[in-house]
Amino acid sequence: PLAACGLSSGPIDGQVLEVGTNKPIAGAIVIGRWQGTYSQLVESKTVCYHVETATTDAQGRYRMPAWHRMTKGPFFSASPDGYVINVYKPGYKISDDTFSRETWRKNVYLIEPFKGTRTDRLEYLERMLDATRCGSQNESERNLHAMYYAMYEEAKNIAVSAEDMEIVDNLRYWASFVLLDKNKPTTRDAKGRLINVDPETH
Repeated sequence: PLAACGLSSGPIDGQVLEVGTNKPIAGAIVIGRWQGTYSQLVESKTVCYHVETATTDAQGRYRMPAWHRMTKGPFFSASPDGYVINVYKPGYKISDDTFSRETWRKNVYLIEPFKGTRTDRLEYLERMLDATRCGSQNESERNLHAMYYAMYEEAKNIAVSAEDMEIVDNLRYWASFVLLDKNKPTTRDAKGRLINVDPETH
């Protein structure tokens, strides 16, 4: 719900299972992205304004905490659109069955072993990166660090070619970027990407 002076959500509980076997999946990272409609004079767009993550336990269960964030003035012109869930587990992918059954209504998500080449997997990780970023650049982005670092580790372990290493480098950068303190001075590295500046050395 959209409060008069802030945005919030209650806790979310659910479970991650392996498709076909219904085996609970432990250690999966569940990502929740809250989205809403932001108006800018003559146009409006859908933006992510908060992101949370949780890790599944031995029974594949997860719980995202309740949160509340104050806003400065009217940020959204309409009620928020709700949240979108993604699930990451090394060597797995989200199953299409998650979206063709009623499971998602109960916050149950189905994943399956990834079948494909090394290149296919790296491309999948790139798509997962794009699908989970939260462009509002608020403090909740930090919650993505554990997932991005795990993706970086997976990519690093299978990378072979120079092209593969570009993907690895990009994942490593985003794992660091979400920890960037937006309230401190920044500069750009050799590749034009934002990094914090140490004021004592600049």
